[in-house]
Amino acid sequence: MRKVASLAASLLCVTLIAGVGRIARGQAPAQPQYTREEADAYNAVYRAYEAGKPEEVVQAGEAFLAKFPNSVLAPRAKPILVLAYVQTNRFEKAFDMGREVLSADPNNFSILYVLALAAATASKGRDTRFDADGLTYAMRALELASTGNAPPGFAPQLWEQQKNKILGALHQAAGLFLYNKTDYEPAIEHLKKSAELDQSDPVTFYLIGEALKLGKYAKLRESYDKLTPEEKVAEAGKQLLQQVDEVVDQMIEMYARTVAISEANASFQALNQEARKILESFYRYRHNDTTEGMEELIKKYKPSAQTSAGSP
Repeated sequence: MRKVASLAASLLCVTLIAGVGRIARGQAPAQPQYTREEADAYNAVYRAYEAGKPEEVVQAGEAFLAKFPNSVLAPRAKPILVLAYVQTNRFEKAFDMGREVLSADPNNFSILYVLALAAATASKGRDTRFDADGLTYAMRALELASTGNAPPGFAPQLWEQQKNKILGALHQAAGLFLYNKTDYEPAIEHLKKSAELDQSDPVTFYLIGEALKLGKYAKLRESYDKLTPEEKVAEAGKQLLQQVDEVVDQMIEMYARTVAISEANASFQALNQEARKILESFYRYRHNDTTEGMEELIKKYKPSAQTSAGSP
């Protein structure tokens, strides 16, 4: 949730600051289309946003929209309220308001990003109600970013500084939603792209390992287990077992990376323990029921080891 809130705040700030900053400072147009009362109510929303007080944003934003639902300032207030809803875990309200914002502005990259990550956050907490919308928003945001230029509302310099983290998070979110749908191959494609862009998140590597285990490995293993003893020692059986083992080796790498990256982070200890348990099981399968060399493998993928080795 902290990742969602911090990145989302910076993104919305980029999109909104040019438009709402003038009103917040009282620099109204020469022929204003709103009353002073509307401006004051809106300014309360923006001041709470600038102060980093999402609960106050929610209160002020809802009061403003209840009193002035058709105000010309409403389209400026709604994106701020979406972020505040996300930051305060009011996800249903965030998605309801987000749909309104995107209906009027379907290329609002910041809102697409915020909602995609909000849906991913909920999904990681076993609440998959927002997965379908989250996948739609993640894919649309990735499409907008695929031109090679900064997305709408982004200063090119800021985009260059943050694009790997942002795109990595979007690909991870898309991969997560596809994983939950058991679409394992496309999920792996997105997760691998996420890993290329941001190697610091152990969840990405864990999901790749799980997608391999539940997808390709499960199918190959089932096919192999159906063979008779005679078929297993035949050439076709040997080739099938080799395919199984190749996938297992890929899984071992993913779980080892998960353990290595999550080890020093207290918030990932449950993930670390689960990944280590799965890693040991498959490592023993491939190494004559021993764990000899497993710790060395984990060490290889620790951030400090990769930095010293010059790895990206």
